Amino acid sequence: MNKYLFNPFKYIAGWESIAAGIAVLLLTSGIGYFSNIHFPDVISVKTTSGMPFYVLLIQGFSNWLVFSTLLYIAAKIVSSSSVRAVDVFGTQALARFPYIFAALTGFSESITKFGNYMIWNALHIGDPVQISSGETMFAVLLLLISILLTIWMIALMFNAFKISANLKGSKLVVIFIVAIIVSILITGLASNYLLKPYLTMP
Repeated sequence: MNKYLFNPFKYIAGWESIAAGIAVLLLTSGIGYFSNIHFPDVISVKTTSGMPFYVLLIQGFSNWLVFSTLLYIAAKIVSSSSVRAVDVFGTQALARFPYIFAALTGFSESITKFGNYMIWNALHIGDPVQISSGETMFAVLLLLISILLTIWMIALMFNAFKISANLKGSKLVVIFIVAIIVSILITGLASNYLLKPYLTMP
């Protein structure tokens, strides 16, 4: 069971993983559109309101493509094996599968309400918010689930890169960490530019 949950890439790669991964990206963007969840960088999960579907789609595909490109370039330089782009990009797309469940958490308004409540109490920004203890507990539970889903996705991304690039040891770890950090910066800046019109709306 652990192999299927954390390392299914021994069984699916290449064009099959590309097809399945693109389906994952489309489904995640579609659910996020209806649940008001978006993914502004490679690993972040945030609530939103009134975001057009094409913005969510661009976010999802840019998060995948930027990170996969960095990994592929590094693997071609460092790995002594023959690294195929279709394996790197396909398995990385498929590794984003846990965020389908992260997108589902937005169907509950408790996280947004809890966030507004915390902002009002800490900074007195926005309108006063009343929230019950039950709503607070449920919001915290959903936040914990989102964190676990992020950890699961990162583990899948790591194992996908390990197999597709045939790397191990310190090279594998360093390349993966650097790629995560750089891709967060790139996709975060791109997402901020993309969201600028919606952030400045009255």
